[in-house]
Amino acid sequence: MENNSHYHFGVASGKIREEAIQLHRNRYLEVGFFEEGEVDPYEQDSLYFVALEQNLNQVVGVTRLIFKPMEELPTLQNFEIYDIDLVRVNKLEKHRYAEMSAFTKLPKHEVGVHMIRTILHYSNQNGITHWVACIDERVFRYLNRIFSSIFKEIGVPKVYLGSVSVPCIVELPEAFKQIKEQRPKLFQFLQEADEQIMEVQIND
Repeated sequence: MENNSHYHFGVASGKIREEAIQLHRNRYLEVGFFEEGEVDPYEQDSLYFVALEQNLNQVVGVTRLIFKPMEELPTLQNFEIYDIDLVRVNKLEKHRYAEMSAFTKLPKHEVGVHMIRTILHYSNQNGITHWVACIDERVFRYLNRIFSSIFKEIGVPKVYLGSVSVPCIVELPEAFKQIKEQRPKLFQFLQEADEQIMEVQIND
């Protein structure tokens, strides 16, 4: 993995959180996922994670975890979930899951894998065992190519927010086992708990 020493990764609060929300809105407007003036109903129920370029003190990457009851998560509200998977997700305890969302970055900042590592560490620290997501099919294929197919389809793909998206889930304990077996170097990278990653609070 490349050295990302010029970036800080962590949970966004205060002014940094507002910058993260703005980056998410701007990027989704640019690619047509949002319409001008559209209200995002999930902002208040979300924990935002950022890649902060330290020299410019600028947020250049963002993702978030949405915390709501399973039936109120975007994926469950907007996609037809396969019956067997619907039964499984509805058995999860509320504090064990979150929806991964708003995964985006500015061009020329290769921080995507590091962002995933950041939310993996946060999830492990806080007992989260499952991520639900609905991901643009191109990004879905990209992430599975990098992360050894840990994003498992759980429903019928359809056009959502302007592109064909795939409803999926990541079972984190199984994902770690799979990556360890199939991508040992990536597993080592994800296991690294350096000071930069473990500092999950960015102050104003």
